[in-house]
Amino acid sequence: MKTKKGLKNIYVTEDFPKEVLAKRKALQEKLKEEMKKGKIVFLKYDKLVVKENESTKEKRKRETSSSPHSSDLQLKNQQTSMPFKVNRTNAFDLMRNRSNSLSNISSNKQQ
Repeated sequence: MKTKKGLKNIYVTEDFPKEVLAKRKALQEKLKEEMKKGKIVFLKYDKLVVKENESTKEKRKRETSSSPHSSDLQLKNQQTSMPFKVNRTNAFDLMRNRSNSLSNISSNKQQ
């Protein structure tokens, strides 16, 4: 039912019992009135659902922030000036030294 708009030349509706159809028809007038007031309104089975129209775009914006004071910046700069990790080991110290086997083979051929 959600993709019924994509179907061309095909008429698709929901099947409701006669009682529900009669109730929905009666609620159509209230639905139009509430829509004119600017509210979000829709029919769900045999009930009218009314929601207040809230402008959500304004709430999604970030609040403007003022620039920090210079004393706060100095404290942050002092904290970040510390080295990241003092006791970090050099990765090359842990690696095995390269063997000289290739240099030995080439020197044997020259003799």
